[in-house]
Amino acid sequence: MDSDADGVPSEFFDYFKVLCIQGFLTCRKHAERIILLVEMLQDSGFPCFKGGPRTIQNLRKRFHLSLTEEQCVSLVLSLISSSLDAWRTRQYDYYQRVLNGIL
Repeated sequence: MDSDADGVPSEFFDYFKVLCIQGFLTCRKHAERIILLVEMLQDSGFPCFKGGPRTIQNLRKRFHLSLTEEQCVSLVLSLISSSLDAWRTRQYDYYQRVLNGIL
C-alpha cells in the first residue's frame, strides 16, 4: 500500500496518512462532545453501549487527550505503520480480493 512493486513510494498513501492525521485531530478537538453524546446513549439498549462506564472510559482513552498534537501525529503514523503488514490487514485484503474482486 505504501509503495508499488518496484518500491516507489505512493503519493496517494502519503495523502491518506495526512487525511488520517487530520481526521483524528479534528475528532479529538470535539472529544468532549462526542463522549457526551455516547454518555447520553448509554441507556439506549444498543449492544455497543452495554459496557456501562467502561465504554466511556475506553472511548476517552482512544482520544489520547493527555498527548500533545505532535505526539498524536506520531501515534497515528505508528498505528498506520503497524497495520501495514498486520495479519488481520492481510486477511481482510485477501477476503476482499476473493469475494469482491477488489485489490
